Amino acid sequence: MRPETELLLACLRTDFRQGETTPLPGGVDWSRFVILCEWHHVVPLVCRTLPGVLKEAAPPAVVSRLRGLHHSNTARSLLLATELTRVLHALESSGISACPFKGPALSVMIYGDPACRQSKDLDILVPGQALRRAVKVLGSLGYGSGRNWDGPQLSAHRRTEYEAVFARRDGKLQVELQWAVVPAYFGFDHEEMGIWSRLENRAWGAMNFPVLPPEETLLMLCVHGAKHLWCKLGWVCDVAGLLESGTPPDLLRSLELAGRCGVTRLLLLGLLLAERLAGARLPQEVWDRLEADSRIAVLARRVLDIIAKTPVNPDADPARYLFYAKSKDNRWDQLLFAGRLLSTLAAGEWNPSALPDILAPFYFLFRPLHMAGRHGEPILRALARKKGTVPFLKAR
Repeated sequence: MRPETELLLACLRTDFRQGETTPLPGGVDWSRFVILCEWHHVVPLVCRTLPGVLKEAAPPAVVSRLRGLHHSNTARSLLLATELTRVLHALESSGISACPFKGPALSVMIYGDPACRQSKDLDILVPGQALRRAVKVLGSLGYGSGRNWDGPQLSAHRRTEYEAVFARRDGKLQVELQWAVVPAYFGFDHEEMGIWSRLENRAWGAMNFPVLPPEETLLMLCVHGAKHLWCKLGWVCDVAGLLESGTPPDLLRSLELAGRCGVTRLLLLGLLLAERLAGARLPQEVWDRLEADSRIAVLARRVLDIIAKTPVNPDADPARYLFYAKSKDNRWDQLLFAGRLLSTLAAGEWNPSALPDILAPFYFLFRPLHMAGRHGEPILRALARKKGTVPFLKAR
């Protein structure tokens, strides 16, 4: 692992384990270090911890650059928090339940301050049946997506995707309107947790944000992180921060929820990464579950390989489907995942104007052929890779 990544991980561990430090690696490329801080969305955290990690002061230009980024993030976070309040009020006035996902609401929940984590846009979760009305509300607030949502496009998009991006007319803000946390082929239904009856308010000044209880929040964060193969350390820090917050989740209840939703392995993976990479503390009950499932350490090693190569986005790597399959709790869930993957159309494969409704099933017949032609070779290469050792659970 490169020195810049080692230094970054030392900053994360120092934030969650006060007083514990790691020897500074030599030969740090400071320009790359700043790039990694931005990429991983951890600039506020690094600004807090870097002076305590280094025995000698960081180069003044680096400190100045990080402070500038931190100030910009603070201003951006306040703008996002204000706009989030406006959007949530408009949705509530239209009788639409809404839950901010990540963003300033999560920052307030974990740190008590919307500027303590990096966010570039607003993610808002709404019930699927309220999607059409929510689109109209966003339109009344000056947001658009460049698509006509009145025709069959909305139904098609809802079946194939899990979010739609809307930009404000002035180009300064975006809202990602979500009706699910992950694509349908994942097989994770967040509404199994009964989230719309469990929302609670978190206040910051005069602002109030609806959030989920810590247990449901933890589960949603772990599923979201796994979707992106945990390529950004900021998502790991969200989990660690929640575990170390003033209102930590009841992990036994989170495990019960995960078992009900079929994502126990994903939850345990997120907890392991929070401990290994960010220094969060885990109870013995969780370690017992981790040690009973060797597949979790294999998945964690894959994540570590990705982090070592950053900045890189694994969302375009077909081998991610193998990661998803291995993250399923059992063989039956893996088979169900494969079936959903082969039958769930991607947005680019669905054209509601190309075929009449009566012939629409033909889209699903072409999906397996398209997957094989586009992703078959990369997936086979990933399967052929030599498996290494996985010492991820050895020391605590």
